[in-house]
Amino acid sequence: RSLLHEWYQIMMDVKATEAMLSKYHKLKLLKEKVSEFLPVLDKHQAREEQFFFPVLGSYIGTDQGPILTIEAEHDEMAQYFNHFNGVTNMMELSVEDINLLLNDLNEGYEICMVHMYKEESVLFTMAEKVFKIKDEETLLEVLNTKII
Repeated sequence: RSLLHEWYQIMMDVKATEAMLSKYHKLKLLKEKVSEFLPVLDKHQAREEQFFFPVLGSYIGTDQGPILTIEAEHDEMAQYFNHFNGVTNMMELSVEDINLLLNDLNEGYEICMVHMYKEESVLFTMAEKVFKIKDEETLLEVLNTKII
């Protein structure tokens, strides 16, 4: 979450910057920070999809409901963040292009924030209520390592 907020603050700074040279410099820094964030997000999502969702899904199902929604949000976030990384060749971007790109990146940020809230308030709460002790122990063993 700290990496997410770090690049978000830089994004807001890019939006507020008027001078083009400065805007390009800050956009380059933003791209670096988003690029640092993506592998951490990818690892987090991969762990959820590989370990957490199957166990929770064995209790609540995976064909519909919160797991399906959360997995769809994983894909949606990836599209916004990968789009940003794919088109930030700064020498070819106009101010309008940059502003549109930042709007898309902001959308990805908002989806990610709501997504984390859903995980914490819905999925994790649900898991605490339905998991058996053996499932909790297995998941804690697998997931209780640093993502970075």
